[in-house]
Amino acid sequence: MGGFVLDAYAARSCPVKTFHTFDPTVAQPAAPPDESLRESFQGGSDFRDEVLARLVADNDGAVDLRALHRDGATWEERLEASLHAMGAGAPVVVGGVLPLDLDGHRSGRPDALIRGADTASGAPGYWPMKVKPYRVREKQLGATSLAWSPLGAVGRREPLPDQRYRVYREGALLELAHHWRLLESCGFASAEPLAAVVGDDRSQGDEPTLTWVDLTARFIRTYSRSAGHKFRSALERYDHEHGFRVYVAQRAAERTGVDDPPPVVRPIRVKECEWCSWWTVCRPRIDDDDLSLRISKAPLDVRELQTLMSLGITTVAQLAEADVDELLPRYLPLTGHRDRPEQRLRQAALRARMLANGVELERVSVDAIGVPRAPVEVDFDIETADDGTVYLWGTLVSGDGAVEPRFVHFSRFEALRGRGEFEVAESFAEWLLALVARHPDLRVYHYSDYETVHLHRLAERSGSEVLAQVCGLIRTHFVDLFSYIRDNFVGVDGLGLKVVASRGAGFSWRDEEPGGLASQSWFSEAVGGSTHEAREAARTRVLQYNEDDVRATLAVRRWLTRLDESAAVDGGAPPAL
Repeated sequence: MGGFVLDAYAARSCPVKTFHTFDPTVAQPAAPPDESLRESFQGGSDFRDEVLARLVADNDGAVDLRALHRDGATWEERLEASLHAMGAGAPVVVGGVLPLDLDGHRSGRPDALIRGADTASGAPGYWPMKVKPYRVREKQLGATSLAWSPLGAVGRREPLPDQRYRVYREGALLELAHHWRLLESCGFASAEPLAAVVGDDRSQGDEPTLTWVDLTARFIRTYSRSAGHKFRSALERYDHEHGFRVYVAQRAAERTGVDDPPPVVRPIRVKECEWCSWWTVCRPRIDDDDLSLRISKAPLDVRELQTLMSLGITTVAQLAEADVDELLPRYLPLTGHRDRPEQRLRQAALRARMLANGVELERVSVDAIGVPRAPVEVDFDIETADDGTVYLWGTLVSGDGAVEPRFVHFSRFEALRGRGEFEVAESFAEWLLALVARHPDLRVYHYSDYETVHLHRLAERSGSEVLAQVCGLIRTHFVDLFSYIRDNFVGVDGLGLKVVASRGAGFSWRDEEPGGLASQSWFSEAVGGSTHEAREAARTRVLQYNEDDVRATLAVRRWLTRLDESAAVDGGAPPAL
């Protein structure tokens, strides 16, 4: 089999997709998988367009080829334009395509190419660049491996001390390594093996910046049975993953439907399956009791599951009945790529036993849960639009002179730009600071760190003094209810607020399908609905959903307090759920 190519997403995606794509005995889905679409759905498309527009506007001589794609130009026409721009030494090339590498089985279209050092032959050299709608850097004291550039001066690299690349964002580096190999194959790879990621690492209103990564730097921790733990570079990781998918594609293409050997890869349910159009092909091939299918929260990864398969355990029923202590001597040598592999296996076995016995939520502690209480209490939850902006700060106040808890919210049902988001947040902050001034021992309850992370980010980006003051209260006045749930319970479907409030505390939401993604669509309708009635109905739905979330938080902490009180009456033993 010759002449086939894989795109930049293949090396970071499920190899089963590659197998299905090249298997002539499998019907192709109506909508072929496109990983890039998922990022668009997450707001990545707008962010990418913003970044690329700035690259073109702020760098003299930049060549923008995106219009060719929009106007329906052929791939050959786009390639000709790309090669012409690179050959002329353009400082930035946006929206181009690279020549196919048939020997290496590669195709690619980087977001942008940045002019670097010339090649050994004297031709203009380039570095690939990708735009991603998430943070790619994190603090590490003493780190010196990264550099940065402003969007308006991409050729000027400055050191980025005390920052490292977020290794769990490895997928972006694999895409960039793919494009680097393509640049090598067509003779336009710079003499230095660098690549740039523009992530959403902004602070204090700053603009996005380029983060430069050395593709040969070994900082990605890997594990194999033969070599143990080893640090590898992005290029080494990419070459391994791409090579495996080439092998998978070749084996798939050999199938005829008659006396074929078993596929070289088998479907295992992973997060990616949620948006993959191949799921309709994979699902019938997975046992209804398959571990990857039924243990959906804190799941074992592909290698862990494959290890259990090699030990004869593929279903929930089999793991529920297994002796974990007996498995460990054979299991642990093959799963050293994960931290705490024994604990992860024991947690999976516990969930398997719960599933086998029909138990949805189980208490795993014996000591008092001990959620702190106060005379005046605030339950707190925020809502974000699909672009990540916080448009609603919702609270439920208990004990402030009212007989029943009262819902107080701060919101704007509009597309928030500039300081709009900061102003809504500051309204909430001023209200909360005034309440704390009247009740210094007040407690604010939230579920997970979602709310506090957004508070810190908005305070940092805005430079707002009042938001900074509220951030100063987090350690002394805020209570993360999820931390108490996590330390005391296990849930077969996780420990999200919806799970714990409904199955533990017995709370019910007014909306039949509550969820953050649903609320984002309601917000969009509240802002852009075709009629006044539609907008008002969506606004009401969002507010009711947010109010139910904070009332659910109240229900959960009251339930936890009752469990402690009941255990005290019974002599200290926690009650059965």
